[in-house]
Amino acid sequence: PEINMGRRIRGQRKGRGSVFTAHVQHRKGKPEYRPNDYAERNGYIKGVIKEIIHDPGRGAPIARVTFRNPYEYKTDKYTFLAGEGNYTG
Repeated sequence: PEINMGRRIRGQRKGRGSVFTAHVQHRKGKPEYRPNDYAERNGYIKGVIKEIIHDPGRGAPIARVTFRNPYEYKTDKYTFLAGEGNYTG
């Protein structure tokens, strides 16, 4: 006797990959917070938004922010999710 069960639901098919994988080739980098260093724990540190860019595969834009490194002579570059009202400069 043949047992007619249902078919696999979409969530089960997506787990296998193939056509359901994300297109991550042209992404602009992962947005992250600054490390929780002395400046962040005891106040704040000023950064400058250099550019706001579109990240493919994401609804929100990304902001590239530069901070002066408090320990060495260099600038640190981070990517943040750009909130509403952010602007460059």
